[in-house]
Amino acid sequence: MRRLEWHYQWPYYPGRYAPRRKRPNPVLILWRWRWELGFGIGTLLGLETLVDATHPAASLYLLATALATWVSSPDARRFLTARAQAVLVQHRLRVGMVESGVLSWSGWLPALIWTRVVDRGVHVLIWCPGGVDVTAFHATRSLLAAACWASDVEVARHPRYAHLVVLLVITRSGP
Repeated sequence: MRRLEWHYQWPYYPGRYAPRRKRPNPVLILWRWRWELGFGIGTLLGLETLVDATHPAASLYLLATALATWVSSPDARRFLTARAQAVLVQHRLRVGMVESGVLSWSGWLPALIWTRVVDRGVHVLIWCPGGVDVTAFHATRSLLAAACWASDVEVARHPRYAHLVVLLVITRSGP
């Protein structure tokens, strides 16, 4: 029995030692935060352009109108909340993949290619590096759901390509 215990403490046993995550390059960091940077920079540049073209009170009027529309319209609130939730799921899914060890042995994190809002939650298309496949996501479904603050995560292989994984992060109950 002693010999069997030593075998499971071998340094390259996947359950004991996880791969180290590689440091992302600055372009990848900008890509991951593209929605937040685009919204912040776009809002500031738009308001500055509006102030330069018209009276400064026009920018305040525009902000007040946008805020009143968001507060009074349930459709606008629902639309903006769903888009914000899709961006939040991207970030939380990356954290969940790092913490649950869904990495290649060289340390590469799977890339989130496409995210869209559907009726039940958020639909995510993921590109997997060599060494990561759909079984890694099946094994960590509950951890990824907890990381995304969701009730469940459904995992499926892409119908055509084996290196693509399709996740459905269920945030709302179905009809």
